[in-house]
Amino acid sequence: MELGGEDRKKVTEVYHNWQQDKQFENVPEFCYSAKVEEVREKNYSLVPSRYIEFVNQDENVDYDEQMKVLQVELKELLIQEEASKSDLLEVFKEMGYEIEL
Repeated sequence: MELGGEDRKKVTEVYHNWQQDKQFENVPEFCYSAKVEEVREKNYSLVPSRYIEFVNQDENVDYDEQMKVLQVELKELLIQEEASKSDLLEVFKEMGYEIEL
């Protein structure tokens, strides 16, 4: 995955602010400034998940609501698929290569 221009700008700005000890704050799922003592305590492991807080995004999902949205979207896709299939079969028929299903 490649970062876009705005993403690169954000990362660069946060890094420079951290370097200069100004306007830096730890942000869950984005950045964390660990002290040397903390890194030492973690046996010098630099695995991000040992420092950066990850938020469980699934905790606040209303699955029933999400499934109803997906149900509507899938119905629309299936209707479009059926129309496309019908159009395709008609084109083949007009070309003299009818496909019987």
